[in-house]
Amino acid sequence: MKNAQICTLVLGSLFFVLGFTVAPSAQAYDANQNAYQFSDGRQLYQVYAAPIQTQHQSQYRNPYYDQNIQSLLQQIDRLRLLLQQLQSGMMNNGYSSNVNLNAYDDAEVEVVTRLATDVRDESARLRGTVSDFNRSRYADVWFEYGQSRNALDKRTPIIRIDDDENEDFYFQVNRLRDDERYYFRAVAEDDDEERDYGTIKAFQTRDYDRDNRNNRNDDEPEVSVQRAFDVDDNSARLAGDVDMNDFRDGEVFLVYGEDEYQVDEVDNEYDSYRDIDEDGDDLRKFRLDSDLDGDSSYEVRVTGLDDNTDHYYALCVGYENQYNNDVLKCSATREFETD
Repeated sequence: MKNAQICTLVLGSLFFVLGFTVAPSAQAYDANQNAYQFSDGRQLYQVYAAPIQTQHQSQYRNPYYDQNIQSLLQQIDRLRLLLQQLQSGMMNNGYSSNVNLNAYDDAEVEVVTRLATDVRDESARLRGTVSDFNRSRYADVWFEYGQSRNALDKRTPIIRIDDDENEDFYFQVNRLRDDERYYFRAVAEDDDEERDYGTIKAFQTRDYDRDNRNNRNDDEPEVSVQRAFDVDDNSARLAGDVDMNDFRDGEVFLVYGEDEYQVDEVDNEYDSYRDIDEDGDDLRKFRLDSDLDGDSSYEVRVTGLDDNTDHYYALCVGYENQYNNDVLKCSATREFETD
């Protein structure tokens, strides 16, 4: 008897709360079929509910509670229909494997997918930027990638970035297939677990057989570039290092401009410094050394930049490889914004 009274009290309290949180509905409860009937405007639905058995159920029935239970079921079904419509819409637009019902359009953080760099036969560096934290204290970021735009079925580990830290992030993915095209995008989740997705970008891994056809053992030059400093409205100071390793007569130069793609593809599109076609503000080049043996550090101030603009840059070296072919080796592409 005491347990039944407690059960009745708990259920009554739950229904009391539902009465204040769910809007009443005009739909009726069919006691004969023990079901709630309602329509979403296009189709009639019938939801069957198992009866709640209590000691006092045969003595009275409160229609107000029934009305609120029915309204709650109606709201649940409408949400289910909405989620189905969202999922269907995403599938029709090529995102069937990436449907995330916990993601919302009102995520605080905003994320941008950057071009992949350091692409090899079995690895690549994926890059992204949290462009705005808004009111979020931090962002959990990662990358989704795969061999189909419609199936980004792999995911990198999560990196947490605080709102007072550098907004750029990257991750080196390995064990890729050589000579394959991969697709990826950056993902950011704010402190309320709401997500924002960057655009999908692609890269092509190198052909292992072509790059290693003669079983070469010579070490390639190593090139790195530092973060820009002393940046103002129309200039910035850039610096980097080059180690020629087993090669000689390196021609060291800087490429920079407002077009990230052109800067990032210099060592793929050209074989030497003289072959590079400048393209106004989008792509410029500046020679630093014409005969490097060994290793050296460089620093230069670039001027004449547009203010309040994103600029991209990389340090490169041209040399003659063991096959007597002219080749270029460039660092990862970095960026900065003028004041």
